[in-house]
Amino acid sequence: MLAKALGRSAEVNFYDVHPDVARVIPQTAGASLLRLAEMSKLGRYGNKPLGELDAFVSVFTSFALRKAGCYGEADQDALQLVALSTIADLMPLRDENRILVRQGLAAINRKARRGVAELVARQNLLGKKLGAVDAAWQLTPVINAAGRMGKPETAVKLFLTEDPVERGAWADRLMELNQERRRLGAESWDVVYPLAHESAQERSGTFVIVGSSDINRGITGIVANRLADTFKVPAVVACFMPDGTAVASVRSARGFNVKDLLSHCAELFIDYGGHDAAAGFSMPQENWPVFEKKATAFMAKVLLGDGEEILDIDAELPHEYLKPELSDMVERFEPYGEGNPPLVFMAKGVPIAQADIVGKQDKSHLKLVLDFGKHKWPALWWNAADKFGREFDATDRLDVVFKLTRNYWNGMETPQLVVLDARRAE
Repeated sequence: MLAKALGRSAEVNFYDVHPDVARVIPQTAGASLLRLAEMSKLGRYGNKPLGELDAFVSVFTSFALRKAGCYGEADQDALQLVALSTIADLMPLRDENRILVRQGLAAINRKARRGVAELVARQNLLGKKLGAVDAAWQLTPVINAAGRMGKPETAVKLFLTEDPVERGAWADRLMELNQERRRLGAESWDVVYPLAHESAQERSGTFVIVGSSDINRGITGIVANRLADTFKVPAVVACFMPDGTAVASVRSARGFNVKDLLSHCAELFIDYGGHDAAAGFSMPQENWPVFEKKATAFMAKVLLGDGEEILDIDAELPHEYLKPELSDMVERFEPYGEGNPPLVFMAKGVPIAQADIVGKQDKSHLKLVLDFGKHKWPALWWNAADKFGREFDATDRLDVVFKLTRNYWNGMETPQLVVLDARRAE
């Protein structure tokens, strides 16, 4: 076959690379190409079954990269940024994304790279094992603040500057920008909420659309997300720019694909893009009234989900299963996030060992100690203080739905339950 393909004058040399590959990737030792195809992650994620030749190419590529030292410290540094950017962009944490984020977070926990280490310190996260939720709430919003406030070079210089003193200064500046972002967000909310309330009423509660020159363009996404959470409907928030354009963010609610709306109005835009749950666009301001009418008519025909939150319970656990080792099992499925929600459990007839109403200002949360027999677990139920004494009291047993988290306080990390729902046991 080679003679037919190359001609008889071509010199062909054969070399068995199997032993070399097996020394670098031990799990390939003695495996046939068919077996390698079955083992390959490329085969698992590909759009078609992996052939034997494809399996060889995949394994040999991994072998060559490892031999060339492509999985060294520099790659671990880059992997940390890959993990943070994947989380920041709300990408589904499945398949390759899950692997990249898991490995990137592990690299951060081993030794945070320059720039990331400064943020970890300033967010009081030193010594804590960081997960995807920590990154999403404590790190990526700070990094994103640079771009939102029109100073993207601040984050770039934080990650690239070699001098630790200069890097610390850039980190401090980034923290200041994040505080400024939060302040502007609060001010914009005061402007937007009355307009959004009026918009929701005009559109029979199916859609919220707001545009104003008093909104900072860098926080339209944050405000749109808050509107979608508040009104439980898709939301559009636009900033009317001095140059005559409108720059807007769109956020989903109740399962609506925002790309459908943007595709319907595409001819009005200068540019648009995003994914199913979050997107953005720009347009000439003179197109805004037309967009409002067209978007309103489109959304009036959309059948949204009923908006009622449904808890998908992964397993009902006997009381004896609630032991410290359960945290290790839950951790195996991390990182949790978009497309990979945390495991949710239920336990029935759980006695309340202790109940306290807590909260820094309004005392609106409920802190419990639940008695599972051999082990007692601290549990936190957000915004549920009003349920205590009305729906149940300390002498009742509860049927409780919860997820496992870690509570970090004064340098100590302990497992904790977060209650999602509960009722008095029958």
